[in-house]
Amino acid sequence: MLQPSYTQIMKKLNAEGTSKLTSRYSIVIATAKRARQIIDIVNEQAAANKEADKTGEKVSASVKSKQAAELNEQLKSKKPISIAVEEIYSAKIMMSEYYAEDK
Repeated sequence: MLQPSYTQIMKKLNAEGTSKLTSRYSIVIATAKRARQIIDIVNEQAAANKEADKTGEKVSASVKSKQAAELNEQLKSKKPISIAVEEIYSAKIMMSEYYAEDK
């Protein structure tokens, strides 16, 4: 079971006033979307690195590549869903009733 639970997330976010959540569905959907974003970011960067290796070009150190490197490091010890739950709980990701956005 993942910690924090959806009730803990809902209580914290509602208490902080960052959002007003009324359903577990919102948290589940936002978490799933963020986990998919994490996977996509890491996969896109891996594909860019592979393409750069083939052509001999250097990959620029953009914000996305730094974020991908950070997420890739976290993925060595955690699953994408665990990272997403932690990001939502720590308010790194802003949630509204039916979606999540990067801060």
